[in-house]
Amino acid sequence: MSHLRTQIRQRIVTNLTGLTTTGSNVYDTRVYPLADNKLPGLAVYTKSEATEYETMSPPRTLRKTLTAVIEIYVKMTSTFDEVLDTIAAEIETALYSDLTQNGLAFDTKVVSFEADFGGDAEQPLGQGVIEVEVIYAATEGSPEG
Repeated sequence: MSHLRTQIRQRIVTNLTGLTTTGSNVYDTRVYPLADNKLPGLAVYTKSEATEYETMSPPRTLRKTLTAVIEIYVKMTSTFDEVLDTIAAEIETALYSDLTQNGLAFDTKVVSFEADFGGDAEQPLGQGVIEVEVIYAATEGSPEG
């Protein structure tokens, strides 16, 4: 079995696969293939995790706040902001339809969105970055759940 963090990230990928605009172009990695045939697409990865101790006696119960990042990539056009907003709305709908990440977590919250553009691919890209916090519990010494 894998770390709960991995299980949650993979569940987010599952929840985002098949969205109307991005379809199956969802990748469980921060290294995203930027070829035209992969756009629009999403890259999902873990940014950080904070731990609070809920109990005093070992093995202690841990309350974890996982920050996951969903990067949105679209072809740069005059309407790329609207396309990013459409995809962001689809992502939020998918995430909020499974707040517990199939029972792995207590809660899921979209906490930020940023948009930018860049020219590192075959053509300039529009990029959106959504940060998501997922609250879950684990037992000390049992990171796989």
